[in-house]
Amino acid sequence: MNLFSKWNLDALGIGASLACAVHCVLLPLVVTALPLLGFELFENENLEYGLLAFSFVVGYTALFRGYRKHHRHLKPLLLFSAGFAGLLAGHFLAPESLEPFVIIAGAGLIVWAHLRNIKECKNCKVCRHEDEVCENNA
Repeated sequence: MNLFSKWNLDALGIGASLACAVHCVLLPLVVTALPLLGFELFENENLEYGLLAFSFVVGYTALFRGYRKHHRHLKPLLLFSAGFAGLLAGHFLAPESLEPFVIIAGAGLIVWAHLRNIKECKNCKVCRHEDEVCENNA
């Protein structure tokens, strides 16, 4: 059995994108106090890159698996692509004053993509059949 088949990758993807967005939005608000308290972990660019990479890998895996094995609808993948482009634009292209808004919009699109993927999978005959097989084998 595939390692990812037991995990709800859509929920994990939503969590990863929300963690990334919260980190990016709250960082400017608390960055001035953190050095006074001795915390520099949140200023680490590697943490930001890691959150972005984790969000991308989990999200793409969940959505591509849903597309390929189940519903064959491109909308979740397109929403995810637009959302991830928003996250990247917020980090690297947006003016500092717009950065939180662009990042929140990108994360929102990613969450929407995962919710759409969940909905498409629930409406999919293949997914419903797999759920019945899983319930019968449990």
